Amino acid sequence: MKILTFYINDKKYGVSIDHIITIEKNDRKITDIPKTNPIIRGVVNVRSRICPVIDLRMYLESTENELNEEKKLILFEINERNGALLVDNTDNIMDVDSTNIEEFESERVKTKVVNQDNDVFVLIDINDFDTFLDN
Repeated sequence: MKILTFYINDKKYGVSIDHIITIEKNDRKITDIPKTNPIIRGVVNVRSRICPVIDLRMYLESTENELNEEKKLILFEINERNGALLVDNTDNIMDVDSTNIEEFESERVKTKVVNQDNDVFVLIDINDFDTFLDN
């Protein structure tokens, strides 16, 4: 499996590249949409696609991410609908063997964790964001 790694507050995360379209600098105007879920920062036009911007810092840590050009947008597509993940920075694409992906479950959360080459990080399932893509 190929995984794109990225950072939120200096914490490393990963996402499968299966639904990733591109990575862009956050140098576009994000238009606020009133009365939406707090993790949706608004919408942005990228390559003639209107994409809801999902603030992963808000989603993961319940604190709003600062909007600036140093941030990155990870554009993705699920079920013919587009979205963008707002992250602090992207790292690289790495090959991860499925034997290095483990289920982690506690009473409040169920997730997958990558444990490869002394590097441990949470694997975000991009399909979890399908419900936020009402465009």
